[in-house]
Amino acid sequence: MVYSREVEGKLYTFGVSGRLYKSNVLLYDHQTESLWSQMMEKAIAGPLVGKRLKKLSSVRTSWKNWREKNPHTLVLSRDTGFKRNYSVDPYEGYYRSLGIWFPVGDVRRDLSPKEMVLGIEVKGKAKAYPVSQIGKQPGILKDEVGGEPVEIEVAPDGEIVGVRDERGEPIPAIFSYWFAWQAFQQKTDVYRGKR
Repeated sequence: MVYSREVEGKLYTFGVSGRLYKSNVLLYDHQTESLWSQMMEKAIAGPLVGKRLKKLSSVRTSWKNWREKNPHTLVLSRDTGFKRNYSVDPYEGYYRSLGIWFPVGDVRRDLSPKEMVLGIEVKGKAKAYPVSQIGKQPGILKDEVGGEPVEIEVAPDGEIVGVRDERGEPIPAIFSYWFAWQAFQQKTDVYRGKR
């Protein structure tokens, strides 16, 4: 998920706090050091508690697909002045393990805890779409979230390339593990499959 840096007309600079809430990383803003929950979309501690973040539409794509559509893209250098090897993912073992490292409370059994889902919220109603399921069916998946029509576009290679309303306007969506999505969206529906 991507959020605007602007909150109530002021620009903030955000960083990763290193703290977790329900096993989800909390952000902080440099100006007030308030803590912000990505999944709750608001400040949960500090002077800005209760202030809301504005969701922005974004694209999650492979480098190959991005480069095909945007051949003149510049890429940041890995020569940062630090000795860290950025080609090594420090969470590699976590992705492969079945367990959750930090507590989140009870996890609904609709899906496996580490099933990757596309989470969509429309007008206060939430729905989780198992990526492993919808990625197998290229084309336009038409469905509803909270009674509102949504369209999820799946490329031939299984990549989810867009989430839109019936007018073609982008709808912000998030890729998340099931355990995290359901921890914050306790009444979420789960997509069971149809076209």
